[in-house]
Amino acid sequence: MPRGSRPKPSSDLISDRILADIKSNRPLRLYITKQKKKGSTENPFTLRVRYCQLPQDKQDRYLQKAVDKYIELLDEKDVDEQVQVECKLFDYLLMKGEQRKYFQSINAPVKPPGTAVPFYTQIIKEENDDDDEYDNSIPWNALNKDERKVFKRKRKEAKLEYAAQVKNFANDLPERLRADYLVYAEQYPHKRQKIHSSPVKSEDAQLIRQRRKSLTALPESLQTTEVSSPLIDDVPVKLTRNELEMLHKCMPHAIYYETAVSDDDKPTFTRTMTKNSYMKSIFAQLNDEERLKYVTKSIEEWNEFLDEHPTIVEYLIPTLHLLLTRQEDMLIYFSSIGLPARPPINSYLYYNHEKEEIGSRQTWSDLSADQKTEYTQQLNAMKHDYYEKLVDFIDNILPSDYMRYEFFRNIKYAVKDYELATKSEIVDKQTGQIQLHAYYLRKIHMQNQQEQQEQIAQIKEKLFATGLTDEQKDLVEELTQVYCRYLT
Repeated sequence: MPRGSRPKPSSDLISDRILADIKSNRPLRLYITKQKKKGSTENPFTLRVRYCQLPQDKQDRYLQKAVDKYIELLDEKDVDEQVQVECKLFDYLLMKGEQRKYFQSINAPVKPPGTAVPFYTQIIKEENDDDDEYDNSIPWNALNKDERKVFKRKRKEAKLEYAAQVKNFANDLPERLRADYLVYAEQYPHKRQKIHSSPVKSEDAQLIRQRRKSLTALPESLQTTEVSSPLIDDVPVKLTRNELEMLHKCMPHAIYYETAVSDDDKPTFTRTMTKNSYMKSIFAQLNDEERLKYVTKSIEEWNEFLDEHPTIVEYLIPTLHLLLTRQEDMLIYFSSIGLPARPPINSYLYYNHEKEEIGSRQTWSDLSADQKTEYTQQLNAMKHDYYEKLVDFIDNILPSDYMRYEFFRNIKYAVKDYELATKSEIVDKQTGQIQLHAYYLRKIHMQNQQEQQEQIAQIKEKLFATGLTDEQKDLVEELTQVYCRYLT
């Protein structure tokens, strides 16, 4: 099942990191990842063959999971719809055959044949279920001009009816999927290639480049592949080689390998890189409960490391990404100390998640408007509860500003969700740097202002209760206004 040649979009429109994230959500990769988690030791080629041998309904589930993750990824990284279509991002997720199978699985309209001859053949097959009757039917070349005109007219009518069905069906799809479906359903391959390969006007390209500022989930300073180094006397502060070696010994897979694997089961390695890869592979086979145990031990040793090196905390040198290299381990740890589960981004994903739990085969487009509204209201309530718990977790449960900095830096949706929940900004939009200390100073200042204003209001009520004259009440009001202006 070769994937074939895929389009190569311009780096001016989309980042390689987003493309890599999309590719990681392909159905086959999801299947292989799931089998590896179950402890399968078969090579990827064998797993690929097993995936192709799955019943179609099970393959449809992996197709749906891939599309759900694709929609969630585009929403999280705020990819513009024009960029999504221009770069053919859906083709990076599903091949043409997989796209056809997926849209068939969600009951998309069936496209009529493109020319009159196969349209006539299809009608004859539908009208004659018996093979003998079909064999005795009149071939297209034997029809006269008037008879051919009838079928050509019927094909045009079927084409118009199909266009209307596509429009109605697309209206029931999520916005992210709607654009990809319309490209799939309404464009012929040669026209589709011509549309997407057309040059972009300079003005449009400039607008797209401006929108690229929001195409990544986090600012550059938050990307785990780059470590921003603070300055002391204009000299960048970095971890020493000795400190890096100490951190590597604190990694969960290293602790597991040294404490849980017997010496008899430890192979002999000639290269450190090979040993690290082996340790990571056997640690990845553990279930979440066992991994959490070693992740917790790793965090304990990491805290001891930070106590011994206070400069790291003082100058906010990021280190947690060197300890927990996988996003899954990050989420396992923070969830264990109170991070609330993030609800689905939209009602479409929320319904699909519930559909998997109850085993329903009804698609989102099959729901009535009232049912969709009900799911939207339920999701809004879930989001409201999630935002309250998230703010409490960050402000009260996380033990220090350094831990908050690491949390915002490593959990890809943390900054966006916290800013939505608090209606504030903790990232400088000009520099992309996390202004955590300045944000909390502003927050404390605002809390103090609110407390002082409440005290002033209480004192004013007590003064009014003492039987002041009208002139004295006016003076108290003026004094209160002056003090409030001074506070703000």
